[in-house]
Amino acid sequence: MIVNRKLLKVIQAQNTLDGAGVKLNRAFSYYVEPLIDPFLMMDNFNSVDPESYMAGFPWHPHRGIETVTYILNGEIQHEDSTGNTGKISSGDTQWMSAGSGIIHQEMPQLNRDGISGFQIWVNLPAAKKMSTPRYKDLKRDSIPESYMEDVTFKIITGSLNNESNLAFAIKADTAIFDVNVPPEREISIPIKSGYTALIYVYEGAINIGDEHRRIIKNSTGVLDRIGENILLSTGEEGGKFVLLTGKPLNEPVAWRGPIVMNSWNQIESAYRELNNGTFLKHKDVENE
Repeated sequence: MIVNRKLLKVIQAQNTLDGAGVKLNRAFSYYVEPLIDPFLMMDNFNSVDPESYMAGFPWHPHRGIETVTYILNGEIQHEDSTGNTGKISSGDTQWMSAGSGIIHQEMPQLNRDGISGFQIWVNLPAAKKMSTPRYKDLKRDSIPESYMEDVTFKIITGSLNNESNLAFAIKADTAIFDVNVPPEREISIPIKSGYTALIYVYEGAINIGDEHRRIIKNSTGVLDRIGENILLSTGEEGGKFVLLTGKPLNEPVAWRGPIVMNSWNQIESAYRELNNGTFLKHKDVENE
């Protein structure tokens, strides 16, 4: 018997400023950390006003996490402390594993249509926190798609049906999809039992389960971990959403700013190293 996941709660995205003053919607973050493990945070940036995004995210450190940046529209220039650079634009994805430590900047480029997209933070398992930093850009034409009738799944990472995108070697067991469901549809999405499942709606609305509990635009639905299926439907407006699934790490989390470790001693050590110039442990980034 197939068991459909139930909707535990809905989190409304919070308007916030980050970086040097970028306006964005914070879909979820540390305040629901046990429910979203192995994910840590997700931001949805969406603006046509250059004053809302052009200040960008100047040089800043990371340790202990991996980031996935997915662009719907616009362009972002990346540069890091090892001298690597990259540019992602509409439909592209960038993955970075900060590992033991990296300092980088992410700077949006001026675009008449503005910028929109997502950045997702994934926690690194304790055994991989101090691994060598890595990164890779993936262009839109290299992102596979899977279909359930006329429902489209862009596979940012992971597998669905017979399609896979294993370009990003994320250390946690995760899958991320950009899903477009037309109006008046009902679909069932298979998912591993015990895995976290999060749905962030960025256009339209969707209904979850037999109870048709609704998730509206700029909201995240947190599903329970019991069952092997997500039953969802749309009304007359359809829905577009990011679906995140992952196996929980079930490890302690110590988090301060851009650094996420397993203890406060590790956090204090990271900030001491930032102050004394010993933060960076590896000279080169591994390009996957």
